[in-house]
Amino acid sequence: MAKEGDFRKILVLAAAEIGIDLPGDRLALLEAYREILLLWNSKMNLASLQSDLDLPVRHFIDSLTLLPHLPPGPGSLLDIGSGAGFPAIPIRIFRNDLHVTLLEASRKKCSFLKELSRRLGLQDVTVLNSRLEELLRQPRRPAYDIITSRATLKLPELVEKGLPLLKKGGLLAAMKGPGLDEEIAALESIKTVDFRVVANVALSLPLTGDRRQLVLVDKPS
Repeated sequence: MAKEGDFRKILVLAAAEIGIDLPGDRLALLEAYREILLLWNSKMNLASLQSDLDLPVRHFIDSLTLLPHLPPGPGSLLDIGSGAGFPAIPIRIFRNDLHVTLLEASRKKCSFLKELSRRLGLQDVTVLNSRLEELLRQPRRPAYDIITSRATLKLPELVEKGLPLLKKGGLLAAMKGPGLDEEIAALESIKTVDFRVVANVALSLPLTGDRRQLVLVDKPS
């Protein structure tokens, strides 16, 4: 695993390549995030960290590729299947106008997310130990301006289950790997929710060249 100085250099270089400014306060939070994650990851499986590029690029920068596509202004964000906090915690570090809810079924991972939010001093972060299906069954289920999910559900299932929790005019952002043609085609069979695919963005992560796709879906108002 990269030393702290190497981690910082990789992170700053990768951020610059995708046009993200990384001021000192945000860099410090991401470095603190790294330390907390490494400690917890030694005790439980939170994130795959096989190379020096995994955490700074394949997790942090990958999460931040979503930033240019999010609507401006205050709002609420639900992250489905947060795991180690990606993409919602890096996004929250850059967008302090968002109230973030981290939905995670694992009690142990929820303990990590609560500790992480506390140690980083992040306000307006709620950790919800629940499954998506349980949230959908609530008689007064909440609604969010933005819903994110990073490689947790196939696209049709994410759209069908996520849209009932999205406000009208809201945005659902699915962060996926390449080769989504079949999943995107399967969206045509969904009749239970009203939605539009507003963008299908192909991108490559800096330094690694790993291919990613962002599928953005809105809920017409």
